[in-house]
Amino acid sequence: MALSQSALRAPSLTRGMCSTPELDGLVRIGITVQATPGQTIVLEGDPCSHCFRVLTGAVRLYKATIDGRRQLIDFLVADDCFGLLGAHYTYSVEAITQSTLIKTPRAGLAAAVRERPALADRLIELAAAEIGRAHEQMLLLGRKNAQEKVASLLLELARRIGADQARPAFRLPISRQEMADHLGLTIETVSRTITHFKEERLIALPTPQDVVLLHPAELAALAEGAA
Repeated sequence: MALSQSALRAPSLTRGMCSTPELDGLVRIGITVQATPGQTIVLEGDPCSHCFRVLTGAVRLYKATIDGRRQLIDFLVADDCFGLLGAHYTYSVEAITQSTLIKTPRAGLAAAVRERPALADRLIELAAAEIGRAHEQMLLLGRKNAQEKVASLLLELARRIGADQARPAFRLPISRQEMADHLGLTIETVSRTITHFKEERLIALPTPQDVVLLHPAELAALAEGAA
């Protein structure tokens, strides 16, 4: 399904790593696109002709196996970007929720970098962050146990969604099944671990999708295997 495109320019966002005057300027050379839940945005193997910035909503990055299974490798929320690296997309991208994105031609991006050198520094930071998340995902899947994995994911979600107060509260942008796919666990293990965290009063769950981190430091110690 093709993405719907709008001539309207998206509002600037002030939260997250991508929110800088340099990157907000990309709105002027890109177009606003809307994606509905489950809608494909890019396919693995397609030429990487555009980069994208998520303005609202959440999207998933995944790789498909030969037998049709999917491995969720990353999720992106408001202010995150993808499509900055490589000649081809090395993953498919699909909307999790109703999402708004800015789609910018890579050719236009190159011209913008020549005009505004400061933009190049920000794009390098974003590309490095994308690589860093990939490294963290390898550690998550290969070396951590179930409790460490779920704790790490909750802390990462709190950080990226912008919940930075003493007792961070945020709404989960992904389902329990998507959490399980991302962590290489079963949905039963994820649900059981979240319930355990609630019983230990590490987190509170006002609703199934709303999370409050009651003791972020203890959760961080658990995520690093130091609890």
